[in-house]
Amino acid sequence: MLGEWGINQKSPIKKQQIDIFSMLMIVFMFCGFVTGFSNLGSQAFMTFSVGGALLIGILGMGLFAWRSLILEEPILQLRLFRNKNFSGHVLGFFLTQLISLGFAFLLPNYIQLVNGNSAMTAGLIVLPAGFVGAIFAPLGGRILDKFGARKLILIGTSLYLLALIAFTISGRHLTNMFIALVYILYMGGMGMCMGCVMTSALTVIGKEKQSQGNAILNTLQQFAGAIGTSLVAMIVTANQSHLHTTRSISTAVGTQEAFGMLTIFGIIIWISYYRSVKK
Repeated sequence: MLGEWGINQKSPIKKQQIDIFSMLMIVFMFCGFVTGFSNLGSQAFMTFSVGGALLIGILGMGLFAWRSLILEEPILQLRLFRNKNFSGHVLGFFLTQLISLGFAFLLPNYIQLVNGNSAMTAGLIVLPAGFVGAIFAPLGGRILDKFGARKLILIGTSLYLLALIAFTISGRHLTNMFIALVYILYMGGMGMCMGCVMTSALTVIGKEKQSQGNAILNTLQQFAGAIGTSLVAMIVTANQSHLHTTRSISTAVGTQEAFGMLTIFGIIIWISYYRSVKK
């Protein structure tokens, strides 16, 4: 309702037909990957619910890409990925969203299953970081106007990469205070740079293609959220199932391994932004 009141439609509205085949392939891709990664930690790979689901996801993705490249007006304009700078922005954006949703799964579960606290306590511990992220988002926009995108994005990425490294190193012995403080560092860095990443990504493709670029970013944001949760859940579940120890210890080990994977993603993000974000 606020958007209807406060946002003005400046560009002309034009009707566009939806390609049913592309929509079906998106459904197959999402369902296949999410199902496959979710079951990978608890079931054998050569089963329909794991290998078969991942195969369906890969086929859906391939057919969707093929269909998008032969249509003049596809649902997602994948030709934009020919722009290397845009592709670098999108890769970093996708992995950052994946990491964020991974955190949203790992930290509350760690606080409850390893530290033995209630769900309400877990929510209160991660709540300050949410406030910090919300505060830093508008501040990031102001800093962007003064210093440009490159410095801001690299500083923000460096901050949340440090947080990822800290979580990985101390992953088996995280106190609630440590979680709260380091997660604030992560959310501050992410809040500082994420809006700027989207702005910078849309800038490199030109105004006439910004709506298409925005559609790609929004779609990948949803996809990254689903995949991120599935990946970290797979790692934690695999350790809970295969380690012959208490549930709290196996959860701590699995969480540390998941943090290690997310840290690798964070390094890839930093390199991607360093190469693609211009001054």
